[in-house]
Amino acid sequence: MTYAQLLHHGCAYLESEGMAKQQVKNLASALRLWVDSHGYSMAKVVAEEFGASFDAFFTRFCDVIAERLAIRTQKDRQEQLLRWRRVADALRHKDTLPAAFSDALLQCLRQSPLTLRQIARESGIGVHSLQYWSSGRGQPRGEAVNQLPKLEAVLELPKATLISRLPLARRTRYARGVEKNDITTSFTKVRRAQMARVGHYAMTFTPRLTQQWTDLLRLKTDRMRDEARGRNTWRVKPIERVGMPVTPAMVINGRVCPTGAVHWANFSSYLGWLKLPAPEGHSMDASEADTLAWLADPDLVVSYAHWRINFSDMKFHNGVNVFLQLVESYLRPKTGFVWLRHDLLKTVPGLELLSDDSVGDGASDRSRWQRHCEMARRKIRAFRERAEDTMGVRLSRDPTERIAVILQDEFPLKRLVAFVETLERSAPPPAHHRDYCAWIRDVLMCRLFISNPLRVSQYAVMTFRADGRGNLLRVGPGQYRIKFDAADFKNEKGAAHMPYDVAVDPLVAPWIDRYLAEARPYLVDADETDRLLLAAAVGPRKAKSFLERLGMQENKGWSAGGMLHRLKVLTSTYIESCPGFGPHAFRHVIATDHLRRNPGDYLNVATLLHDKLETVLKSYGHLRVADGLRVLSSGIREATSQLAAERKAA
Repeated sequence: MTYAQLLHHGCAYLESEGMAKQQVKNLASALRLWVDSHGYSMAKVVAEEFGASFDAFFTRFCDVIAERLAIRTQKDRQEQLLRWRRVADALRHKDTLPAAFSDALLQCLRQSPLTLRQIARESGIGVHSLQYWSSGRGQPRGEAVNQLPKLEAVLELPKATLISRLPLARRTRYARGVEKNDITTSFTKVRRAQMARVGHYAMTFTPRLTQQWTDLLRLKTDRMRDEARGRNTWRVKPIERVGMPVTPAMVINGRVCPTGAVHWANFSSYLGWLKLPAPEGHSMDASEADTLAWLADPDLVVSYAHWRINFSDMKFHNGVNVFLQLVESYLRPKTGFVWLRHDLLKTVPGLELLSDDSVGDGASDRSRWQRHCEMARRKIRAFRERAEDTMGVRLSRDPTERIAVILQDEFPLKRLVAFVETLERSAPPPAHHRDYCAWIRDVLMCRLFISNPLRVSQYAVMTFRADGRGNLLRVGPGQYRIKFDAADFKNEKGAAHMPYDVAVDPLVAPWIDRYLAEARPYLVDADETDRLLLAAAVGPRKAKSFLERLGMQENKGWSAGGMLHRLKVLTSTYIESCPGFGPHAFRHVIATDHLRRNPGDYLNVATLLHDKLETVLKSYGHLRVADGLRVLSSGIREATSQLAAERKAA
């Protein structure tokens, strides 16, 4: 280190030891006098004069100041220089190089007594590589990282001085990449096997099916229809307030109905199964399978449920259960879409299966159809209840498998915070501008998910506007709030019936400031959208013709799916032995951590997640046993302690 660096780091070291500021100033004056008395500059590297030759240089220093200073002052300066020697020795064991890899390497190259070519020859690293890295234009990659220990030895640096300054992902890119590829969840393996078995089999929209689905959306989004209730009415949003990719199953009257996508995912799978060749499917012709009328065939619905159960290793999982419940709702008298549409009867081949001799022709079509729907509903419900009773509703996958390495810790939230801090220390070189901007965005995104654990759909549509009309508001220097209307949440009829208006953690505010100033202006579509979080690169964007025909256009912000994919990459890279997880896992970890430290406090967890208490109890009720055992364990320790104290007193 140079004398300037010794002065800077030494003063900080002395202050950390509790020395008064005036004493530190006096010591600083003594070091400057030492430098001046030997004819040095503050840029000179501290060398043998503070090492093996210190006695000779110290004698010369005493001779020089004897001609300038009073005896008492000479004594003070001598004692102060002896203190500086101890400080220099302490700092030699402390890394005082710049934090950035390029700056640290540049300083070491400049201060080394060896020439650049000598360093290159002895370390085995080319001159151009050393110049490239020290300029900040790039960093070691791949095998070059393995040569850094030898470079550190040539530069007489402690082990890992330079390697520790590389981003974690760069330092362990190869090893981590291999490890990450080997970490595959059991559900992923099952899904891969299923895809290899049947491929993509879901039904796509046909003209007939499109018309039926449009009629369904019109019915379910009409809040003024007969029998309309909050539970059976689907809400719609303007397209700019939707964070997920918009599909034809969601669009009605120039607005978007997210619930439509959920229902279509269930029914398109069923209709697609109808046309799968045997023995997997029903071998139905595609021209016959494209109608919602098949929801009223109880034998086929139950056969499909059996197939799904067998397909999932004999699990009556929640996906099958939800599908059956949705079919029942479509067949429900007075409110079910299929029950209301007797015209669907004409789209089903084999009408004799639906005949009812007790009803005549013509006007009786409606009665015949509705009676059949009621019969089908009873059969499907009986099967569902029987399966639930004998098999139990099981999970098709373990939702904690991806975050097991975090949940195994006694303090899961600490592991999340450690992950973000590791990410913060892994900054790419500023010269790699796009990566640098993405890094700032990634740190902010992860910190927001921890400080305000909302669903990813909220962050996908979160806006920031300088005039204060966005969802993220600047309310003062370093102070921000997040504000959403109740209608912005998917559970607006439940826990989210009140607006969400909360402060952002002060630790996150500096990253918001930094992101808005240094990163966001350079990300994709920054000038064309007011959404807060944006993508760093433009992916393959295919124009959606169905939206163009309707005069609609998706928002150009970062989608919820994009955030989910990015978080999986980050968590799998920066958390050891982790396959990677998405945004919803943040909510699960935070809720679990809170309940572990505050047993039974489900109400506060519901508030944290902005969710219903019933949902929280259902999702985290399993922790009650663990909470009880934890309290019991604490009681046992206390009882044991008291008995020991009593025996000692006796």
